[in-house]
Amino acid sequence: MRKIVLSLPALLLVAVTSFGQTAVEFIPQGGYTFGSNTDFPDLYGHVDGAWSLGGALKFNVNRNLGIEVLYNHISTTSGLYYYDDHSAYSYGNLGINYIMIGPVESFTIPGSTVRPFIGAMLGAAIMDPEGDNTFTKFAAGFQLGTNIYVSPRVGLQLKAQMLSPVDAAGGSLFFSNYGSGGGISTYSSMYQFSLNAGLIIGLGQILPEPGYHQSRRPGPRYRRYYY
Repeated sequence: MRKIVLSLPALLLVAVTSFGQTAVEFIPQGGYTFGSNTDFPDLYGHVDGAWSLGGALKFNVNRNLGIEVLYNHISTTSGLYYYDDHSAYSYGNLGINYIMIGPVESFTIPGSTVRPFIGAMLGAAIMDPEGDNTFTKFAAGFQLGTNIYVSPRVGLQLKAQMLSPVDAAGGSLFFSNYGSGGGISTYSSMYQFSLNAGLIIGLGQILPEPGYHQSRRPGPRYRRYYY
């Protein structure tokens, strides 16, 4: 029993140093998006905070660089309000769908399965206000977080994310049932900050460790190290 207990740290160290990433990672995720305001000349719009669902497909060039395709859906409510007394001018449901793509850079912590990452995204925000037509805006985003791997094919992702429709001209269309308020047309920005968690599911081959490559020549396989 004592030998087993003493051998556990060594086994854990081997496991830690052997975990890596796969060529493709599927990451279903969910989180909470905080409320945000949008300013107009006489009114301001507020998009309420809400839970969000989505997922990402990440194509890893190597263990440090990948290209991620992200989908994020938010079902929330929004309204237009007067500045003076904050009374509601209009109020209704709003659906927002983000479709984004961008690079993700990961960082290695020696001897650890924790891999911090940072990424930027460009894409589209599809706005679906209640009582009005669906429309699409160009969107940009930023993400920062960490992946915690349990095995090369399973892990947990924790991240903070900011998504924003870049061109929000005619931004009153974010808000539904606004009647004569539809005449409002001005440039306005909306920034949606969220905290998310996801399950990493590794697909494809496991990426080789940095610093060597495996020979493709016939015969016994070997690792070639670089110094």
